[in-house]
Amino acid sequence: MKSGVRFKGEALGAALKVRLCRREPWGFAQVSTKPKSSNISKHGADFDFTAMYASNTAAVDFTLRYTIENRCVRVTLEKVRERDGFELISLSMPSLVSVGESDADAWLAHGDSGGDVVALREAKTGQLGLNSFWGEINGILPVIMAGHSGAICVQETTAFMDGTLLSVTGEAPNRWANLGTTKAFRVDGGGCYNMNLGRGAPRSCGNKLTPNLIVEQKSACRLDFLEPDAGAGALNWIDGAKFVRARMPEIPNHFYDDKFIYGIRTDEPTFPQPSATFEHCEEMIRAIHALTDGSPQLVHLWGWQFRGKDTGYPAVNVVDERIGGYDGMMRLMEQSKPLNATVSLSDNYDDAYRSSPAWNEEMIARKPDGDLWKSRAWTGEASYIQGLAKYMEGPGPERVRYTCERYKLPGTIHVDVLSYFAIRNDWDLKHPASGIRNLRAGRYRILDEFKNHGVDVTSEGLRYPYIGKISMCWYAGGPSPCPFGGKPVPMLALIYRKSAVWGRAGNHATLPLLLMMFYGEAQHSIYNGDVPIENMLDSFYLAMVPWFRLHLLNIEGFERAQDQTTTILEGSGNQVAIDWGKKSYSVTLDGAEVARDNSTFCPLGRDRIAMYSIVDGPLTATLPAGWDARSVTAKALFTDHTEPVKFHLDGRRVTVQMQSRRPVMIHRS
Repeated sequence: MKSGVRFKGEALGAALKVRLCRREPWGFAQVSTKPKSSNISKHGADFDFTAMYASNTAAVDFTLRYTIENRCVRVTLEKVRERDGFELISLSMPSLVSVGESDADAWLAHGDSGGDVVALREAKTGQLGLNSFWGEINGILPVIMAGHSGAICVQETTAFMDGTLLSVTGEAPNRWANLGTTKAFRVDGGGCYNMNLGRGAPRSCGNKLTPNLIVEQKSACRLDFLEPDAGAGALNWIDGAKFVRARMPEIPNHFYDDKFIYGIRTDEPTFPQPSATFEHCEEMIRAIHALTDGSPQLVHLWGWQFRGKDTGYPAVNVVDERIGGYDGMMRLMEQSKPLNATVSLSDNYDDAYRSSPAWNEEMIARKPDGDLWKSRAWTGEASYIQGLAKYMEGPGPERVRYTCERYKLPGTIHVDVLSYFAIRNDWDLKHPASGIRNLRAGRYRILDEFKNHGVDVTSEGLRYPYIGKISMCWYAGGPSPCPFGGKPVPMLALIYRKSAVWGRAGNHATLPLLLMMFYGEAQHSIYNGDVPIENMLDSFYLAMVPWFRLHLLNIEGFERAQDQTTTILEGSGNQVAIDWGKKSYSVTLDGAEVARDNSTFCPLGRDRIAMYSIVDGPLTATLPAGWDARSVTAKALFTDHTEPVKFHLDGRRVTVQMQSRRPVMIHRS
């Protein structure tokens, strides 16, 4: 680098590891290999390899290409040639870049579970854990970093089925932080896989008939090397995350920016009575309309079809009569419009049921052992997993058209599971499909088909392959303990803030507000019909009202002092401060505190301030710039009326005597 800082490659001199398959007799081998030739130029280097299955048996030829573009190095797998009877599965490159403990101020960071950072001198030896479903794939945020001497290396694994490897090796004072990748060419047919069949269920293992599915996406990652300008301070993980953020795509749809988003679980086959009829759903929506002063809602109906949640799929032509049938659902959608509420459906394209009138065994995916992919009994009947590439090449598009037209979808629909399993393989010998093929020909096509009908799709888990394609996901997941003993940082929120919105799923009465404020999450709940209204009000006022403002602001800085963290947001006087020891939080916008410890006193739009607390007592808000204090009014909100509320003005500060969980709205004239 210009500053003279150097980043090492493989620090321990280990050879490249290659996993190979021999078809006859069937077997796998992990072999070491070294380049047999190279071609080095000003803009990169090609290294040519021949991997040997045995000392006298050449199996696969391939090239590793390093392409240099300014301060970026791209590492790709090229020119794969498999010899007769052999197949290339993957290459393990656990140490593309290494930082040593002897390097000044060495550190490492990762982002897939939200974000963690640790100084190398304080790090535990270990490696990033394996995902239960995807192994080494970091499906949410495949970004890792290491730095020393004020400079940084940022690795982004851009191929969706490549592994992201981060490890700390050695013993103090000679530890190494290693950034690396596993380059996947085929799906390992000899592996054993978690098929999401439930806790304790055996994994499904391949056999000699199992195809090693071609991944169908070029194996690639990029390494960006950053250093401070002359005279500037040392760079850290924030600078690396901002660098990645700058190339992230913009959020496709801002419809969800200001919506109170929740689901209503209407019915399930195991329920003696429906949880919520469509008439009761309207009562819930009407109550929230009154108690939030008409704020916009997006309501997903869960369990609207056949006999309730997780029944009938892939057919969607029957609306559950127990909760009001087709006419009742369409009436609910129409009567919710004056309540500033959008009512849509929760659908599911992954699961299928034998009792469905649209059951088609040819559309069901196959497990590695060749059996039909039978999944779990979510609400009674066992589901089967569809192979979405073949489904969307068959009856899938007609199902999308029917759903949009029959139910007059209001421009949005929730398709559950779709994003959670961004990568889902299908070992069907007639229609084999890697996770990439199912993603492109299946999952992406579902998005495209709905878009053709003017409908935007939201889904379940936030996933890297959907950034720039899906605007709203139900949750991101995490945090989880850092294997290196690191401290949490909001890396995921910093990188994805302007690319997607996501929440924290859950129906618990007590909200994890500290985590939500820290990781930039909305609250997304699926409520039963008998949910206490206070639970919904807590979600709206304590979580959503601050989030409406916070998620529009990029994270520009972060500080930690023992148990206290401060996230600094773009603009002047915007921050989130958390005292983890005291379990206390404070949100400041435009220099004024707007939320603290289970109370909110935050501007809502341009003309209102939302006041809410879980305890009785005074609550003080600061009037935004441009408000005339002489024309301010306040009202308490009830389900069937409003009442004027007295308040005290002291300059630009307005104080209201609050009652527990009784929302008050302050209006400007």
